[in-house]
Amino acid sequence: MKKDLLIIERNTRNSLSSLLTEVGYSVCQAETAGAGLDELKQHKITHLIILNAISMRTNGARACASLKKAAPDLPVLIYSDQAKPAKADVLVRPGLSIRKLINRIDLYSPMDKKNYLQYGDIFLDEEKQRVFTPKGVAHLSTNGMKILKYLIKKKGKLVSKEELFTKIWKTSYVDDMNTLYTHVANLRSAIEKDPSNPRYLLTVRRKGYLLNGK
Repeated sequence: MKKDLLIIERNTRNSLSSLLTEVGYSVCQAETAGAGLDELKQHKITHLIILNAISMRTNGARACASLKKAAPDLPVLIYSDQAKPAKADVLVRPGLSIRKLINRIDLYSPMDKKNYLQYGDIFLDEEKQRVFTPKGVAHLSTNGMKILKYLIKKKGKLVSKEELFTKIWKTSYVDDMNTLYTHVANLRSAIEKDPSNPRYLLTVRRKGYLLNGK
């Protein structure tokens, strides 16, 4: 049976399971990591795993590691007031509003490739302003998304810095490129495993940028 979320937590007042069920998610619940592993065998989880480490009075490191080993393609979000475990994908601190928690979850909603712009390994979801690459999924700023969309449509062709700047910012003033450089750096951080040695978003010295799809 398909479920949006697997939530592992001890019963508490205002539990994450209750809150997220109320806003429309289908939830599979477990009270221990071991029980969560059993639930993974019985249900297809489409979004992610949520580990409420606070309710279980643990740092969650061992639980995250076992969950990742069992379901390596599922993101693990940990709700904790301690440091993020190495195997957790997302750390959410207490006090975050339910709206912001939902935004974090929605970032990992299933990808419908029919509604994405694609170039090689790169999938851009304009509606949710997110990008999927082998590194994972990341949220983009509005201008970061516009830059990536423009480069995707160029399909690997060199785009001058001046052209990119005028197209995205709708201006003919190109004497100050610092804004462009900042957005390109942020975009690299989102899509590159090693932004200092980029594989996808390449700079051609003194000319501009091009997007390498693979």
